[in-house]
Amino acid sequence: MKIYKGTYIAHIYRDILNDLLNNPEYISNPRDMEVREIINCIIEVQKPNMNMYHNEIRGSQQRYIGAELLWYFSGSDKASFIEKYASMWKSLKDETDHVNSAYGYLLFNEKNEYGLTQYEWVIKSLIQDKDSRQAIMHFNKPYHQYLGNKDQVCTLTSLFHIRNDKLHMTLNMRSNDVILGFMTDFTFFNILHQQAFIHLKKYYPNLEMGSYTHTSHSMHLYEKHYKKVEEMLKHDFIRDGTPPLFTSIIDENGSYLKKYNNIFNPIINGNNPEQVITDNNIINWSLKQIK
Repeated sequence: MKIYKGTYIAHIYRDILNDLLNNPEYISNPRDMEVREIINCIIEVQKPNMNMYHNEIRGSQQRYIGAELLWYFSGSDKASFIEKYASMWKSLKDETDHVNSAYGYLLFNEKNEYGLTQYEWVIKSLIQDKDSRQAIMHFNKPYHQYLGNKDQVCTLTSLFHIRNDKLHMTLNMRSNDVILGFMTDFTFFNILHQQAFIHLKKYYPNLEMGSYTHTSHSMHLYEKHYKKVEEMLKHDFIRDGTPPLFTSIIDENGSYLKKYNNIFNPIINGNNPEQVITDNNIINWSLKQIK
């Protein structure tokens, strides 16, 4: 186990890469692919809104992040839109175009037996009880546990607490590819954190954004990326970020706001939305990235 604490994710990310390359806890071979690995990697970020980084060799993949944010907030579970921005999705989808790791569908669209989305449960739990310990979102579901599943959801849960008038978020992941997955996930989770904050601040006017804690049960670096990381570590990791989220993209149930139908309906149908200016700075930033 290794614990990383810091103000900005850019500097923490540099330290994780350095440890994975030069001082891993384990070298393992899942699916016959060598990885250097840290088991139970715990990360605490004090200012998570600086949710990206710049590096001369490889920085945050802003075009893909923009596409992924739009796709997630559409609530779609179909790959036809997002596969245009990362070909891996083509290998993960089934014959109906469905993918398991559609976080927007899992959080904002799919309802449990009581008619609640995962996002809705978190908001309702914290409105009902400010000190609740029950505000949890589940990503990886029991129905994902079958042999031959080629898209096993990496994120397990996300837990939200309000303590001392700060909204803290804790994420739990079974597995993190440190190059292709971790930092794109981090950006979305931070926007999710900000969105929950906006909804809850209506009920708790003194509420502030709190810290973000991330536990990865396997933070790993694939052998094919060893040289890339070696080159990255020769350059600075400079903090960067999306614009802050000032207004909601979704309602308290998780459904995207109807005024954004012209953005999200095409995405659900696998098409790119028109390049328009909205009143939401994250939507505008995301559209600009995929232009």
